[in-house]
Amino acid sequence: MTAPVARIVTTRMPSAPEPIRLFYVNNVFRYSQSYLKREREFCQAGVELVGCNTPEADGEILALLISSLKEAGLREVRVDLGYASLLKDLMNAAGLDTQQKVSVQGLLACRDSVGLKKFMEQNGFPSNLRDAFLQLSRCRRLDEVSSISLSGSKYDKLNKQLGSLLELQEILADYKVDELVFFDFSLTKKIEYYTGIVFEASVPNLGLPLGGGGRYDNFIEKFGKLKLPATGFALEIGKLLQALTAQGSKIPESSKTKVIVASKFRDTAVKAVKTLRDSGVIASLEITGRSLEKTIEYAKLTETDYVVSAGSSLKSPVTVYDIKANVSRNVTLQTFLKELGGQR
Repeated sequence: MTAPVARIVTTRMPSAPEPIRLFYVNNVFRYSQSYLKREREFCQAGVELVGCNTPEADGEILALLISSLKEAGLREVRVDLGYASLLKDLMNAAGLDTQQKVSVQGLLACRDSVGLKKFMEQNGFPSNLRDAFLQLSRCRRLDEVSSISLSGSKYDKLNKQLGSLLELQEILADYKVDELVFFDFSLTKKIEYYTGIVFEASVPNLGLPLGGGGRYDNFIEKFGKLKLPATGFALEIGKLLQALTAQGSKIPESSKTKVIVASKFRDTAVKAVKTLRDSGVIASLEITGRSLEKTIEYAKLTETDYVVSAGSSLKSPVTVYDIKANVSRNVTLQTFLKELGGQR
């Protein structure tokens, strides 16, 4: 949904005060050979923070991701974080061609330090870049990056990126989520618009990331004249439900009662429906003119809980048909509502 959000920002929010904080929940369609057929349409929930490129913005997004997963009921949440532009700039500094970059990323992804070292020796990496690659590939925490530095003004940008990771670590510590974030130098998204941090969220025993995101400072301008930095994340709702089930959580079902109101007196029926709805009950009016017996049969087919048959006034008792128990009784509407216990 990043592209649609970027389009909305450029076309409908050009004068909005920054930073802009947006969220969405929507179905997404994606075609890829790596997706199962049933997963090519899925529900996605996400947030975007537009107009700010500070480490504080990245920290806010990461903290929100973790708190969202915890709030959903997940345990042992972890986030793996990489830095897209850091890896790209290091490979460019080493003068690698496209195929060599693919090879390096493959070796990093497999955590093959022996193979990586051999590759760098064969391709004449400068010793300082070789050391930086090996050290970064061994880092598992953001604070471990503090020991890495490249001398020389031509590496100022790389050193600044390394410094921003340390600053991000301090921000995450303020949010008290730093222990849940792990550094993974090999983590780079296939989508090329990421310009800073990239990350994936996961829990044990699922085998798939629940979602992820990153910083994309040069993407929004592709949809108009606005040049705005941005960061965000998206979660797949289906995978969240799978993870909750795998962890033994019971997905709550809707507990609201469903009622059909039938009456020969339309004004009374409308009042009854409004009273029920105001109390949080899912109420509908019998509008077809069918008999009470047919209405009860319809309620069974639509998994409705009760049918309420009202007379000319709600001051008089109504007849409540309990569809599941297959019994009926006469009570006032207010008594019936008290028995339901309030639905809101």
